[in-house]
Parts: sequence; C-alpha cells; structure tokens
Amino acid sequence: MILYLSSKEHMNILDFLKEEQEIFIKKYVGRYKLVDFLGKSIQRLGHIETIIIDLECLNDTDDTIINSIKTFQSYNPSRVVFYMDKINEHLAHELIGLGVFDIITQTEVKKLREEIALCLFEGMSESYVKKKFGYICEEEEKVEYDFKQKKITIGVVGSQHRVGTTTIAMQMACYLKSIGANVSYIEANDSGHMKLIAEYYKMQKNGEGYVYNGIAFEGIESKNDTVFDFIVYDMGVLNDRTMKGIENCDIRIVCAGDKPHEKKVICGMSEYDTIFSCSKGENVNGIYYSEVVHTLLDVKTNYDIFKSIIKSSV
Repeated sequence: MILYLSSKEHMNILDFLKEEQEIFIKKYVGRYKLVDFLGKSIQRLGHIETIIIDLECLNDTDDTIINSIKTFQSYNPSRVVFYMDKINEHLAHELIGLGVFDIITQTEVKKLREEIALCLFEGMSESYVKKKFGYICEEEEKVEYDFKQKKITIGVVGSQHRVGTTTIAMQMACYLKSIGANVSYIEANDSGHMKLIAEYYKMQKNGEGYVYNGIAFEGIESKNDTVFDFIVYDMGVLNDRTMKGIENCDIRIVCAGDKPHEKKVICGMSEYDTIFSCSKGENVNGIYYSEVVHTLLDVKTNYDIFKSIIKSSV
C-alpha cells in the first residue's frame, strides 16, 4: 500500500495511478508535523510499502524533517519519496545523504507523472538525483554484461547463524534484477524465513513460491520452468552439506562476522568472496564489508559490493 501525505494543493497528483495501475493509495490531506505522524499515526495503518510526502504539507524545519526521516529509517522498512514542487536544495542534499534518492520535482503534468512512475516502479538512481540537484560526480563506469539465459548459480552461505546470509542473498537478487537480469532467489535451507518475509512484504503468490518486483522467490522444492539468468541459493549455515552445495555454484559467497573467533571459522576459504556483515573495512581482493540496511530488499546500500562480485565473476 502507498501512503500519501499531501497538502490540499497537491492532493490529486497520484490519482492517475489508481486509474492506470489499480494501485491502492491511502491519502491524508492537511498540515502535519512529520515526527508526530511517523512516530504515532503511521503505526495504526498497518503495512505501508511506500510513503510519499508532499513537502508543502509539513510544518517542520529542514533539520526536523531530516531527524524524523533518520529515526524512521532506523525501525521502519517503508520506502520514502518526497515531492517538492518548490525545490529546497538544502533539504534535497540532506535527504540524498541519508540515501533518499526518490525526490520528485516536476510540475508539468506529463513530466510529473513520469517522475512519479519512475520513483514508484523503478526508483531514482543515485546518479540521476545527484545530477538533478547539481552534485558534481564522475560518470559511472559503464559495464556491459552478457549473462542472458546462462543460468549462473550463486551460493550464499553463513559461517554461523545471524551473520546476514539471507539479507545478502536477497539483496544480491535485487541487485541482479536492477541490472536487467532475470533472477530467482531460492531458500535452500530449512529456516522458513521466506514465508514470513513474503507475508511482510505482501509478495504475490506464484505457484509454490512468490514473485516481488519481478524476482521469483522460491523454495528448494519449487518447480519453475523459467530459464533464469541467475539463481541465488540461500544455503544457511556452513556445514558438510552446504559446503558440497556451494562448491557446485559458479559464484560463491560466505557471510561472516569480523571478530577473531568468527573469522577463524572461514580460514582456508580464500577462493570465496567473503562479506563481513555490518562491519567497517576496505573492500579488496574478494573481501567486503557490508553496511547496515534498513530494508531487507534494499538494492542501493551495498550496490558496489555486488557490482564488484559480478564484474569479477561473469
């Protein structure tokens, strides 16, 4: 569900979505203090996938808005989109610094609708929004991938429980989809997490599995005749069985903690790409340090890690 927090002036800008896409939108029209709404009112609304905020409806300073969004991101996975019919460059730069790239600024009807659709169905890229607000940034290296229907297998295994294995596997699937791949995530473990995740994100049922944002989420016993470019196997904890399985994969990723006793578990696995979860360090020679994500299916936070792994392996 989309929640739209709107001023009276802009209350109808999303109406075309209901007509063209049959999307359910919950609309609140008036004047609001963002910290109060995000902290109290939104909790009564159930699961919200995206919240669109019309800047015109807020009774807040820029600093208050930024602090409210920062707090909200720490406990809620909903995606935040801002609409600024009057561009506030200072606020936009601060939002970009928080990883909020979906900032709508167009006022002409056709362009406005195009930008709304871009935010909701694809997501504005970091480079797109930075250029729009005058950031000086180098042109991103263009990488050409040739992976169509190659059925490349990616195994993701954890050195132990709760080291971010499922998070990394699902983020990898989302990254691959973002670069144009046809991808499947396979829960190749007995955790049962996928069913709970599917319910939380309201994924669409698809046979024995689910589909969400064009990605197939399936169990190890699911039957699907689709020829995927990539199949990401979430193998769970490292043991004799999962070691044998991951050795048969084209790309092998092990997730671990970075404490000395945790690193000891993965000694001798230098042929794997290793991701130390939620840690700080230099990404070099197949060793990566992932950042904390606030949304499980976030493609942006650890984008460079996945890009590097694919570039060196495809």
